[in-house]
Amino acid sequence: MLIRVLSLFVVGLLVLATPLHAQEKIGTSGPGVSYRGGWTITPSFGFAETYDDNISLFGVNTAENQNDDYIATYFPAVDLHYAGKHTRFGADYSGSFLSYQTFTLLNRWDQHLNINLKRQETARLSWFAHGNAAALPSTEAIELGGIPYRHTGAKTLDSRGGVEYVFSARDSLVTTLNYQRVAFDRPADVRVGLRGGDVAESLNVWRHKINSRLATGADYSFRRARVVGDPEPFNIHTAEGAIDYELSPSWSFSGGGGVVYTAPTLITPARTGPAWRLAFERHQGATTFHVGYLRSFIPSFGYGGTVQNEEAGIGFHTPLFNSRHWYTDNSLVYRDNEPLTNTVQQLPLRSLRTYSVIGWTPQGWVRVEGFYSRVQQTSLRVGGQIYRNRFGFQIVTSKPMRVQ
Repeated sequence: MLIRVLSLFVVGLLVLATPLHAQEKIGTSGPGVSYRGGWTITPSFGFAETYDDNISLFGVNTAENQNDDYIATYFPAVDLHYAGKHTRFGADYSGSFLSYQTFTLLNRWDQHLNINLKRQETARLSWFAHGNAAALPSTEAIELGGIPYRHTGAKTLDSRGGVEYVFSARDSLVTTLNYQRVAFDRPADVRVGLRGGDVAESLNVWRHKINSRLATGADYSFRRARVVGDPEPFNIHTAEGAIDYELSPSWSFSGGGGVVYTAPTLITPARTGPAWRLAFERHQGATTFHVGYLRSFIPSFGYGGTVQNEEAGIGFHTPLFNSRHWYTDNSLVYRDNEPLTNTVQQLPLRSLRTYSVIGWTPQGWVRVEGFYSRVQQTSLRVGGQIYRNRFGFQIVTSKPMRVQ
């Protein structure tokens, strides 16, 4: 039965890689699910009402008095989970119908699919696989740098698989292969800064435990990226020394530093620069907190070429009023993308994305949330300063069911 279910969902993932749509995350997911052994299926349904002050993602001072609307959203979803002695499998599908009060021509269905599989073969060897297919209503919903915000649909496919091998009580190695593809609804046109492309990456992570709290090691990744319209692919190498440290039972730190190198192409000279990453995390009960920073080179699926990407983010989730029924969830991500390619089309992009949620769970099967989100982006192009604010509420219900 497990093989049959896996086959059906893999076929579903390949189908959803063709033109579909996916709902953007505003607010948290549905009510929390506590999985037990065996199969669990969790159907969900939700409704949201949102006010959007820039539905077209126009620049500042462009049709500002005719560019807002109220949107009713209906989103069914289903989650399938299997927990066995050595195997864990999860797949979830969510769709949403966006109904605009005034601009009804924008009404659409959005869809999204995730698949996860992890298998513990022996005490030393385990492997995992992940797949995600989505089609987003606008480019601001893509979690990548180097892409200008446009009210243009985008399809993404993200897949990865890897193997973890524990050599001893102190040494382990994780090898991962990733593939990512981005395509836009309109034909590729460098004038609008939406090209698309794909990137294949291999990542190797080695860790050596010094003691129960400290581990050091090294990371190496190789990316080969193809951007539509560029004459040849880009090869990006990153090598870092790494450290993971448990500051306390609730606080942890991970970081790395090294060098990133981009090989020369017909439009990009060879580049070498520092690569950095660091993150602090806190987990205590139902409260989580994280803050991080990342610097590296990445391909630009917007204007083409490569960019230097600096990214900083912070987020936290915590109960409110000393109650398990009330909570807040907040996140902020800032990206600064500087062009590395000598083409006139490339522009620097500075992007900010933030959301805040206050939620109430009167029962385990329902959540009521009020939310606010904001995105903004600035470039040197005329009309390149964009702001978008959305706020509203949503109600999500779900009911886990055991499958015998």
